Amino acid sequence: MGDDLHHFPWRICLAGGWLDQPWVSKLHPGSVIVVNVHPHEMFKTRSGLATSTRTVGTKLWGTDKGGEPPDDNPMKLARFLFNCENPIDCEYVSGSQDALGLMLPGINQLNYDGKYWPKSVDSVTDHDTVKWLENVLWVVPLPSRPQGYNPLKTQHLSEENAAKIAKGSSLAWQGIKTRSASLLGTGLTTTMQGWSDLLPETVPSYSHSWYQPYTGAPYNGCLFSGAGGGFLLVVSENETELLRKTAFKVSIKTTPWMSKM
Repeated sequence: MGDDLHHFPWRICLAGGWLDQPWVSKLHPGSVIVVNVHPHEMFKTRSGLATSTRTVGTKLWGTDKGGEPPDDNPMKLARFLFNCENPIDCEYVSGSQDALGLMLPGINQLNYDGKYWPKSVDSVTDHDTVKWLENVLWVVPLPSRPQGYNPLKTQHLSEENAAKIAKGSSLAWQGIKTRSASLLGTGLTTTMQGWSDLLPETVPSYSHSWYQPYTGAPYNGCLFSGAGGGFLLVVSENETELLRKTAFKVSIKTTPWMSKM
């Protein structure tokens, strides 16, 4: 990312991706879990980290030239960013989890029921839970999405498939609230299974070798950071030799963007 690394917040979609699209959450309501994180030198584009939305925000507030957004409510900033990225005549509406994940501090459960904006948001920012998640979450770099990649090429839209994604996100949230790596990992794996059933191109056949080494004990579960790869999010309470060689950790930001701490 070069000089852009520190110009704008970052977010990770931890579970439930695609439910922020009405054509999915109309099939079955559910949540997307997003995590606001500090910059890391390994972050890159085309990898499910909302870099397109970051680019809009950088231009909107001129943060690459020393500018800053208004010192305003994070939810208000997120809605403003979402609206700027998605003008009324846009052909494709980017999901609101990107803007919300970039602007809202901490760990957030965004609850969708067939609309572009969530009906409610539940947040976790307490020190013990945040540190627990930082300890069990590992990020493994993978190849970025190739040019011309289309995750929507094949669609198996059904209530059953959307419900599986929603179930995965619900399990992940339970895992976070109870600090259970088993539940969190199961939630991530269930989410990926739901993606594969609903939109098969989001978990392409060539990607199976990327996540297979991280399945089964001592790993609790895993999920791509975005459709088609980019990074693999792995849940494990143990620092295995494989993780030491391949993964890095993230630091979760629990204060609004304008706060320096």
